[in-house]
Amino acid sequence: MEFSIRKRTTEDINEIITWTYEGIYSFYDNNIQREKIDSLKQSIHSDQAFSVIDEKGNLAGNCEFYNVQEDDNEILVVGLQMKPSLTGQGHGSKFSKAIIEQGRELFKYDHLELAVADFNKRAIRTYEKEGFVKRGEFENTIRGNSYNFIIMAKDWN
Repeated sequence: MEFSIRKRTTEDINEIITWTYEGIYSFYDNNIQREKIDSLKQSIHSDQAFSVIDEKGNLAGNCEFYNVQEDDNEILVVGLQMKPSLTGQGHGSKFSKAIIEQGRELFKYDHLELAVADFNKRAIRTYEKEGFVKRGEFENTIRGNSYNFIIMAKDWN
């Protein structure tokens, strides 16, 4: 399966906000957090938010690049999400690689970071295969529960 990114459409957003996941991955459900739904709907106007499609043009995921201020540095970060029906089938490397490479063509970055919940071992393995290394950790409270996240980074220098 091959993947590419393109501008999001309203139809994409309407599907993405219905996505739910099994087991521990239900943490990533899009339909239960008002802020997440509103953010996805507003992202339709962003030049840094994309839908991910397969070679047949079917919606396969979404991603967003955004800037984070850390001390005096601005860091480009990517968030990515695969369609629930495609997870756990070995598509992770091609999916993340397509987003990272096509994002690099658009944004010309030499450094990219992402955050991943520490329980998401399959995503962490995928990012490590793509050359990301652990840079730090942080804790965040989401829907009343505390979660630990790993910050991963990759450099192209």
